[in-house]
Amino acid sequence: MIHRIRLVAPLAVLLACGGDLPQQASPSSAAPVVSPSAPRTAQAAAAPAPSSTLAPTEPTTLTEAQKQRDAARAALATAVVGAYPNWNGFFSTLIANYSPDGKRILFGSLRDGVPEIYEGEVAKPGAAPRVVTAGPERAIWARYTVDGGSIVFLRDVKGDENHHIWRVKPDGTGATDLTPGEALHRGEPLLPPKRPDMMIYTASRTSSPAVMVYTQSLAGGEPKLVYTNPRPGSLDEPTSDGSRVLFADVPSGDENVVFEIETATGKTRRIYPPEGKKAAVFASAYSPDDARIYIATDEGAESSVVLTLDSKTGRELARYASRAPAAAPIEVVVAPRGNRLALRVNAGNHGEVRILDAATMKLERVVKVPLGDVHVGSFREDGKEFSLLVSLPDKPADVYAADAATGAVRPLRDDKRTGVDSLPAIDATIEDVKAFDGLTIPINRYLPRAAAKPPASSPPAAKLPTIAMFHGGPASSSAVRWNPFARFFVALGYAVIEPNVRGSAGFGRAYEQADNRERRADWLKDVETVNTWAKSQPWCDPDRVVVWGQSYGGYTTLMALTRQPTAWRAGVDLYGVTDLKRFLSTTDAAIRSVFVSEFGDVDKDGPLLDRFSPLRDVGAIVAPLFVYTGQNDPRVPRSEADAIVRALRARNVPVEYMVAPDEGHTVDRNANKVELLTRTARFIEDATKAPPPR
Repeated sequence: MIHRIRLVAPLAVLLACGGDLPQQASPSSAAPVVSPSAPRTAQAAAAPAPSSTLAPTEPTTLTEAQKQRDAARAALATAVVGAYPNWNGFFSTLIANYSPDGKRILFGSLRDGVPEIYEGEVAKPGAAPRVVTAGPERAIWARYTVDGGSIVFLRDVKGDENHHIWRVKPDGTGATDLTPGEALHRGEPLLPPKRPDMMIYTASRTSSPAVMVYTQSLAGGEPKLVYTNPRPGSLDEPTSDGSRVLFADVPSGDENVVFEIETATGKTRRIYPPEGKKAAVFASAYSPDDARIYIATDEGAESSVVLTLDSKTGRELARYASRAPAAAPIEVVVAPRGNRLALRVNAGNHGEVRILDAATMKLERVVKVPLGDVHVGSFREDGKEFSLLVSLPDKPADVYAADAATGAVRPLRDDKRTGVDSLPAIDATIEDVKAFDGLTIPINRYLPRAAAKPPASSPPAAKLPTIAMFHGGPASSSAVRWNPFARFFVALGYAVIEPNVRGSAGFGRAYEQADNRERRADWLKDVETVNTWAKSQPWCDPDRVVVWGQSYGGYTTLMALTRQPTAWRAGVDLYGVTDLKRFLSTTDAAIRSVFVSEFGDVDKDGPLLDRFSPLRDVGAIVAPLFVYTGQNDPRVPRSEADAIVRALRARNVPVEYMVAPDEGHTVDRNANKVELLTRTARFIEDATKAPPPR
């Protein structure tokens, strides 16, 4: 059985920063800092009133000279983007799913320019895979049916996240839309092993936080509504016969409640935590005989445990406590024979993999993987191996198999990427920086190897322009990994850092919650600390430090430029939030519900939301800004990007605006990535050559 990352969980709602997707991804102490609660000054002109009725803001039209400069860097950008991951990104849990006979795998890849599904032979990792789904639209997840005769997959349109569930033959023929009706956000279908005709899935509307649970025949036909949860939530695992299914309710950003739902009646039973207790639940799954339930949780404290519960009584039978790191989220995959559990430990800036004896919950072994972003996929049917995804700073995400008995790792794919070998060597380290209150801010640092380790006899190296790339989330983190944006800019001679400031996941419950609501002021101090630290490093040119982020990281960019306006030379905002009240009023209702504990209630906390909205102090922005958005973004609507561009144009602040008509909360398509890389490179080059902002 396979635990699935919850696509609507609070740790995921604003993410588009997975391991190989551009970040799934943040000022000088002498610089004047605008307090988040300070009144608007005469210099900081009043922000335009938020409005969703204004006409869209026009993207920037490039001059011929700009196009020529962009074209000059297209070869490098194409080489980086051409080093495609065999992964479809954070919004997909697909690593590699085995066929019932264990001879083939389904995996996602960007090899043809857009996320699609492929089938490979386990015994021939270097052979070209079979194309299961072909564009122009992306497919993000797939699994074999129980008999192996078909493949079920998810597909949306231009990144809108209104996924339909499709069935197709393994050779790619006979594609059938099983859910042709209303446009809904559908989750990955669960396929009970003893009910080969059945699938169970969730669906929701953008207008309501409620999530619905359906059962449906894999032959098609009308779905049956089983249960409606008034709040966001997602399915974890069904029993082998599909009669019951585990469901995670999400009352708030730091609380999950696991229920068991009877699929015939919709009757629910609370599993964990006990009534009156609060805890984050990272994973839940049944044992193959349905007698036990495994719960990965923080128990509402600074802990990280996997519990074994009796599925009938809820009594705790055994537990495994992760000691190092002591408070990291855990994902759980159960072996088909029930003898082992494979765990992925999210340590924030890297991933770890462990194998437990399922009966005793004792650690059998740690799978040795390099320092990088690591995820666990699924077991082969015989339980002898399971799939892994590993992404390293100098190697794109790829799929591997781990031997369950020995922990040995071997590749499931051995694809040759053109252009990777032509890239200059990169040096990646993790630095620890002290925050104003004594907390530790982990920072991933990427440098050209020549700058990181110069020969002792060489003259002092030139200081490098530096880009601070902040992750999305908010409750996510940047793992050391292949990041095409970092790889591209390091090849151009930049230093790139990825700060995991407070609010990041994987470093403990308190650290993750340390930016909530009024405490976002402390998060802003972390952003300032990152700027000050970077400027003090021997490799950094303190006059050329750029802030960059996407999603919540884009919001970070805008907050940095308004609250620390002269500390940053320029900014790059990829689909970031501009005005919290408008964002919460126009985003998916499930996101709005989850974000009450994170940001505030749109109806009750207006002053708080205004206090931490970049648009309030947009008049303070003096640094040039690059803005990107996807036309079909369901999470941070285009209106957020339009507003900041409109406000800066009105003040004649340099701003360049790119809108991708075929993207959502993503930069999925290779052509769009190449364009974004080349345009931001030109923009940052010009911005860092111009006189510093005053």
